[in-house]
Amino acid sequence: MATSNNLLDTRSFYHLPFEEGTFYLTEETLNKHSKFRRPERFYAVKIRNVHYKNELLTLGVKIKEEKEQLVYLKVCRHELLVSCNVDTDSSYLSLYAYFGLLTLMEYRAGKNFEEYYWPDFFDPHTGKSPFLKIYNDRRGLDIELKTNYPHFYRPGDQLIDWYPETELSTEIPTDKRPLDLSHSNDPSLGFFIADTYLKSIYSNHYSFLVPFQGVLTKDRQKIKSFTSFLFNNQEVINSDCSPSPDQSKLIEISFKMRELVPVGPDYWRAPFRPDTEEKENGTQLLKLWHLAKEFLVFQQHVYHYQTHGLRYLNGKPRRSWIKLNRIQRESPQLVIKKVDKGRYYQLELKFRVKRKTMTPEKYPICFFLKSTDEPEKLYLLNHFRDFQLILFFSHFNYKIAVLKPHYQDEFKEFVDHLAKHYPIIEV
Repeated sequence: MATSNNLLDTRSFYHLPFEEGTFYLTEETLNKHSKFRRPERFYAVKIRNVHYKNELLTLGVKIKEEKEQLVYLKVCRHELLVSCNVDTDSSYLSLYAYFGLLTLMEYRAGKNFEEYYWPDFFDPHTGKSPFLKIYNDRRGLDIELKTNYPHFYRPGDQLIDWYPETELSTEIPTDKRPLDLSHSNDPSLGFFIADTYLKSIYSNHYSFLVPFQGVLTKDRQKIKSFTSFLFNNQEVINSDCSPSPDQSKLIEISFKMRELVPVGPDYWRAPFRPDTEEKENGTQLLKLWHLAKEFLVFQQHVYHYQTHGLRYLNGKPRRSWIKLNRIQRESPQLVIKKVDKGRYYQLELKFRVKRKTMTPEKYPICFFLKSTDEPEKLYLLNHFRDFQLILFFSHFNYKIAVLKPHYQDEFKEFVDHLAKHYPIIEV
């Protein structure tokens, strides 16, 4: 039985295991640990959130006309600890504990308790948290980080499953070569960096190159009208464009890219985490981008095109999804800034170009970096691990915090691995 919400002694709590690798408690698991069962007919049970203090969720559970009893829940990494002010101990779940948990499941097959997993985020003496905002009203209980804190790592959170790769060439193309300019007002050839934000509802492909046909302005400096995409050799032949030797090489590379770009759909519900095949395709695709870079830096008409998961990659290009970009010759160097904040460490992802340190733009283009100050300039990443690191940090606005008690085990190994490849600046 729980004796105090501020000084929690969980030795007498009952232990209910979650599904492996999750915070999900199923009704099946609950039934394996209790003689009680969901009744066939309606059974009046009311629950209310009393409070959430010191990692302990206290529920008021009222069955029929009986007196309300208190049920205590503590979410741990692999299990749910349960107690009650009547009956429940380390070997037995009370009627109130069983029906309280069953009612939380709301006629589903189970309940995810991750929202109540905040280990070490509370002051054990006051029961309050300096990091969290906790709202308890008629609409329910809501827990969120205070706005002045970044995302916090919690023990067990998934980090990066690094994929081994071969080194890529990072040679910078010569500055002496002129831009590949168009010399008439007739239809001209350009290239889209076809991209979709890998956190969106339509995230189903890596970025890839797409040739397009457009009409130039009178000064031949810009595309005034985007006429069509060019997806195969026949469309290029049937177009009114005459590709230069460099453009012909880029067109060939673009067709190879298209074969490697698909990734699994519906990642918008959770961070995109490529499987082994997708990672291998990503490494091969990045190699093709490095081949393309040798020619793209000398192309005049290169644009970013938001495909919305290929939905907008048909018919005539939509001007509202087109932005002018320029692929830069320089290669970016990723840098980790580690800031001691007293109770926690904060890791910030930055990048350097020519000794200038920059902050990545919020929505990255796959395989590229762009800064918040100059988002039109694109820097091609050197390694697939760079892409994995940016993808991970981009979910948290390029900042992640970790409480000092949690700076051990998996997280310390994660930082040690980063230190092998990237400068870590301690502040």
